Amino acid sequence: MAVIDAKEILSEYRRGIEQFSESYQEIAKNYNRFTSSAFESGEVSTAQKHLTALAIGVHQGDTTCIVYHMDQCLHHGCSEDEIKEYMGVAAAFGGGESMSEAVTIGLDALQQLNDK
Repeated sequence: MAVIDAKEILSEYRRGIEQFSESYQEIAKNYNRFTSSAFESGEVSTAQKHLTALAIGVHQGDTTCIVYHMDQCLHHGCSEDEIKEYMGVAAAFGGGESMSEAVTIGLDALQQLNDK
């Protein structure tokens, strides 16, 4: 049984971003410019940046962040082993709560989004 519906979470997130962007165009434009810049490939690849963001999401227990960055990790070619290793680092840093997020939300999102 699935813990989450990863595709629905992504859809809800994208709908929310669209609604926010309609009402707060300037804020959304500046935020999107900032985050796009932060995730551009440089000394650190875009894939590694999304792996890092995924680990932060796991540590913070942020389901939407976990699902979004899991999707981006897969989109940017991260392997299942890389993803699991980053979630393991988050769990080592964050303890039981982060491990719970990794083995429930994280693994569930990985399976659902990898089965596209």
